Amino acid sequence: MRPEKDVLDFEYMRHEAAVVDAWARPERFLALHVGAGVCTLPRYLAYRYDDSRHIAVDVDADLPLLARQWWDLPRAPRLRIREQDGLDAVASRHDASVDLIVRDAFAGDETPQSLADDVWWAHARRALRPGGLVIANIGTRPGGQAHRADAAAAAAHFTGLVAIGEPAVLKGRRRGNVILAAAPALNVDSLRRYAASAPLPTGVSTRWPS
Repeated sequence: MRPEKDVLDFEYMRHEAAVVDAWARPERFLALHVGAGVCTLPRYLAYRYDDSRHIAVDVDADLPLLARQWWDLPRAPRLRIREQDGLDAVASRHDASVDLIVRDAFAGDETPQSLADDVWWAHARRALRPGGLVIANIGTRPGGQAHRADAAAAAAHFTGLVAIGEPAVLKGRRRGNVILAAAPALNVDSLRRYAASAPLPTGVSTRWPS
């Protein structure tokens, strides 16, 4: 039986983990998680990559701190939890000071605009070290425009964007979540192999949203 720390129940988190696997990551990396929640992904990545370090920020300080009481989360310095606004979390970083940024923050079913505009993506690009990676969980719905503006802002600062999600969601036919990966180079073939073997229908697109 696999250890609990090595299991991700939510499909979108499995997509995020697959992106990290497909990334030419440094042997030791520092990750900033914007939208800590109960720190499921930081806990998983800390377990999978022993030399990684994680900072998880959330505007709700209570939830991640309660998660420390409920589950066996890594202690600082492997996982540090802060109450902090998601824009301030990236804007306050020094240039080239973090390897991975994971944005998984929502107000209702959409990412707050302050975390999905040109300003946020510009700070994310500035804060990344060379070869760094941004993973963004984006909520979409047919006819919606917020995800298009979010992806356009990402494209203004990154090349080689890759989107992962249910094929119908990627095509804009139904509501759902898309994982957008932004990095100078990702192993897209590895992501396609992951998608082909995923338990639920999964697509990979380098031209999302089309």
